[in-house]
Amino acid sequence: MNVLITGGSGFLGSHLTRRMVADGHQVRILSRRPPPAPAEHSNVEWILGDVVDPKGVERAVRGSEYVVHAAARANSMASSRETTLVMQVNVEGTKNLARACRKHGIRRLVHVSSVLAVGIPSDPRFPADESFSFNLENSGLTYHLSKRRAEEAVMAGVVRGLDAVIVNPARLWGPSADGYRGAEMLKPIRRSHVVPHFTGGGCMVHVEDVVGGILAALDRGETGQRYILGGENLSFREMLGKTASRMGLERRFVAIPRLMTGLAAAVFEPWGWLRKRQPRISLVTYRCAHLSQFYDSSKARRTLGYVSRDFDAILNECLTLGAC
Repeated sequence: MNVLITGGSGFLGSHLTRRMVADGHQVRILSRRPPPAPAEHSNVEWILGDVVDPKGVERAVRGSEYVVHAAARANSMASSRETTLVMQVNVEGTKNLARACRKHGIRRLVHVSSVLAVGIPSDPRFPADESFSFNLENSGLTYHLSKRRAEEAVMAGVVRGLDAVIVNPARLWGPSADGYRGAEMLKPIRRSHVVPHFTGGGCMVHVEDVVGGILAALDRGETGQRYILGGENLSFREMLGKTASRMGLERRFVAIPRLMTGLAAAVFEPWGWLRKRQPRISLVTYRCAHLSQFYDSSKARRTLGYVSRDFDAILNECLTLGAC
């Protein structure tokens, strides 16, 4: 298989690249960053470029058989400039890619979206699936909206004959170049006997399980369909409790009131603008951290043969690697 991966230098993209190379596929990467380690990517064609550049995208797509679009920008601050950049990369970049895939007769495009493009369920007892009615149109959540608009661009391409499948990964965990993705959520367990936590929760999934789901979507996903690639749904309190228990530590867990989160965001967000850094607590945190962002991956399990490990397995790996 000859495949182009956009965002191949990112967290998910790098894991996908290694897996596809190990499986004997020819891989081409479109990335704004140069190869991190030439030896690691000696048999990978690396194209420096940006998905917002239509000509660069066409150059990367030309000659490929399959495309996995994993490039994206997450908004770190609620500034107008950041909002514009997120929309440019996530929406216009996807339009450029879908257009190039149709023009050059790509056999299949797998668009890596997010569960956030599905919406956020209001009742933790009923996780959202692919049929969930998107409920964030007037939320002001730029990243969520951008991923939704990107999906719409892909589906518009499908109507015009593009063979495309959408996958919606949940909250990604796993080994990364600078540690362990997700482990930062667990750091307070070791630092203090009193551990504050937000009252919401999330769907935790290992990055390698998502890679497996992407490969399955490439092979046997149905054109025009979307597949949630999630794992175990846990409240933040449950996640922290499991971690403390696994570490053999007794901790007192204190729920953070939503009002306090809002006040903190009102302070940290402007401070982040001034320092040009991601704020410790942002307005996005305020809007989402107290919601149970739970999702149902039954469709992917049933149709793609998707398999995901539970949070205990993720936690065991994190601890074994000394990252938690």
